[in-house]
Amino acid sequence: LSGDMARVYDLVVRHFIASVSQDAVWKSTRVYLKIDVLKEKGRFVVSGRELVSKGFLEVVLYKQYEEESSRENNENEDLSDEEIRPLPKFVEGEIIPILVQSSEKKSEVSKVAVLSSQTFLASSRATLGIKEGMTSPPSYLTESELISKMEHYGIGTDASIATHIENILKRNYAEMIPGGGRRIKPSKLGLTLAQGYHLIDSGLVLPKIRADIENQCDLIAKGLAFKEDVIRKALDLFSDKYEYFTKNIDKMDVLFGSSFARLADVGKAFTRCGLTRRYLMYIQGPPTRLYNKFTETVYPLPAGGITKQWTGRKCPVENCSFEMCLYTCGDPGRTFPLCPSCYNNPRPEWNNFPVGATDINKDAIDRADENKELQISRLSERKGAHHSLVLECPLPDKHPSICDLTVSPDPESGGVFILDV
Repeated sequence: LSGDMARVYDLVVRHFIASVSQDAVWKSTRVYLKIDVLKEKGRFVVSGRELVSKGFLEVVLYKQYEEESSRENNENEDLSDEEIRPLPKFVEGEIIPILVQSSEKKSEVSKVAVLSSQTFLASSRATLGIKEGMTSPPSYLTESELISKMEHYGIGTDASIATHIENILKRNYAEMIPGGGRRIKPSKLGLTLAQGYHLIDSGLVLPKIRADIENQCDLIAKGLAFKEDVIRKALDLFSDKYEYFTKNIDKMDVLFGSSFARLADVGKAFTRCGLTRRYLMYIQGPPTRLYNKFTETVYPLPAGGITKQWTGRKCPVENCSFEMCLYTCGDPGRTFPLCPSCYNNPRPEWNNFPVGATDINKDAIDRADENKELQISRLSERKGAHHSLVLECPLPDKHPSICDLTVSPDPESGGVFILDV
């Protein structure tokens, strides 16, 4: 054998021998240090690990294993900072004097030498310094990692998983990164389509329904369920979802129009998203909306007035932090605060939904479904329709930003009087 045939043979043989070899054994050490004068800020950790027994690493390539091991460790904060290095022997309760460098000997990186109490006059055993770094997003899944995820969530079978992956690549929902170790990157089309499904019906894009059907098929194979019953339930479920989806399919047009329009048509950077800290793009429409091109998310804005930028003030609602806008409506004009996220995702503790949400089913149990119906109803409103106009404050009376401006209750309308902004 030679060339690619020899390399494939070598890979298969090495993988088989490694699968029946002994485990690799690592010795991991973590030492916790405390500087009393710094109190809570004076807690430090030094860690390292050593290879005790190579095991199957004698067979597989060491570098490849290290790359896979590093990705797995990044998911575990306790292991992500461990370097392959031996640590000196420490004794529990040992006091280690800190030697501060003289001010005359300043270096580009300020460091403090840490010496053992027993070897104070000897050379330093460790250093305590400032290490700067930046967080980075997780890398795209490899094909094998995607298969593992699908198996974990019960999506597909051993015979169909490869076909599912092949289909999303053929339909341009994702692409294989060239030279990237068979990593799969979702395309803009795939992301937009997934967000559209999620906007209308999360069950069409999340793995739960598919996994439930796979489990029902397993029950049929084990003789614990009847095939006719499983088929009937599945058909009824997807028939209902199909009817609901077709009634709201025009919502896809808004999302696809925002995602695939030319840059000149998308609009301008407006306010920052509280989730990604990226600028939301203002799209005049109709309908008027804010669009996050990084997450393919659309935030419909109230119709009937003018939405303007504010001073960069953030929404005071906990875990929101979206930049606030100003909404002006009426004649003479009145100006109100507006949070794009809270307007589209009202919280139950505010009791009343904001203006424009009158078509929502108040008996809905799931809050996420209520918010989704709210977004759908707003995206489906036609320009000029009377019920789509918002001619008063777009946020609920109990929203924190409205509470800050409240002067007194209004017994006649059941609302409140607030200061103009």
